[in-house]
This record gives sequence, structure tokens and C-alpha cells, in this order.
Amino acid sequence: MGAGASSKLLSEKQVQKYVKETGFSPPELEFLFRRFRFLCKKSNNLCAEDLSSNPNLAANPYVKRIFAIMSKNEFGEVTFDTFVRTAAIFRPGKPVVEKLAFIFDLFDYNLDDTLDISELHQIISLVRPDMSVEDREALIKTTVTEIVQKGGDPGNDGQIHGKSFVNFAKNIPNIDEILTLDLASHLA
Repeated sequence: MGAGASSKLLSEKQVQKYVKETGFSPPELEFLFRRFRFLCKKSNNLCAEDLSSNPNLAANPYVKRIFAIMSKNEFGEVTFDTFVRTAAIFRPGKPVVEKLAFIFDLFDYNLDDTLDISELHQIISLVRPDMSVEDREALIKTTVTEIVQKGGDPGNDGQIHGKSFVNFAKNIPNIDEILTLDLASHLA
């Protein structure tokens, strides 16, 4: 049977370490650990194949991007340590700017601190594959203009930089709520 079927839980020492480092409660950590182990089919760590073999995850356009930007071990796998630290970014009470910086990194495919036209095309194609090329072009132009105008243009180059994205997005109504992972409902 695969590692995903294992019911081994975190040790008390591990729980205390993660409580201190992430702010999750012991029940939240146990929930995350069980979920992580459920996803790991081939080993104790999460690999790309685990994600692609899960129909719910394979259908989610963001899963591959999140996996791509997470730190990996020498075998290209995500450890529970990385998984829980990534989830902790989205805990209630964490600064919205940290959450938004992660979201920006998620879409900055070439890691140059800008969202260029090709990256915006990829993002829109990911979330709206039905959109025509013309509509996509118009949306990109409008988006760049709005973010640069409202979020600032630190490079004076008319491009969306991490700082301008965060400055713009932090003013979106309910953005902190949208970007918060509240595990309480899963534990009730």
C-alpha cells in the first residue's frame, strides 16, 4: 500500500515545532499532515506525479504553478515542512502583503519581478481558456494600465512589478478574506 495510506501522525515534538514556527494549532497541523500524506502516493513526500494522478488536483489550473514554486528536496519532491510553511502564509492574521507577494510569485513565471505580457497571457489562458485572443489582449492592456496607475510604477517602465502588484491588490475589497486559509471549518 502507498505512503498515502499511512496513518502515522506527527510526533509531539514536531507538533510543538510547527505550532511555534507557523502559528497553526495542533489540530490544524494534524489535519494538514493527514491531507499531505493522503496526497503522497509514492513516498512520504509530494511529487508531481501525485498531483497529476489526482483528478481533483489535476483539474485545478493553479496546482501545477503552486507545486512549481515550492522548494523541493533533491528528488524534486515537496516535503511536509515546505507544505506546512507554504500553507502558513495564508493563515488568518498573516499580513496580506505576504499573501499577495506569494500570489505575485505564482504568476511571475520567469522570476524577474515583473509580470510581462507573455506571463499575463499565460495567466488569463489558465483561468479563462475560452476567452478570445482579442478579448485577452484588451484585458491585458486594461489590467496593466490599472495596476500601474493605482499600484505605482517603481521601474518607470509601464510594467507590473511585485511592489506595484501588491500596492494595487491590497486595496481589492475582501482580498485578505479571499486569501485566507481558515482550517476551523474543516475541524468542526
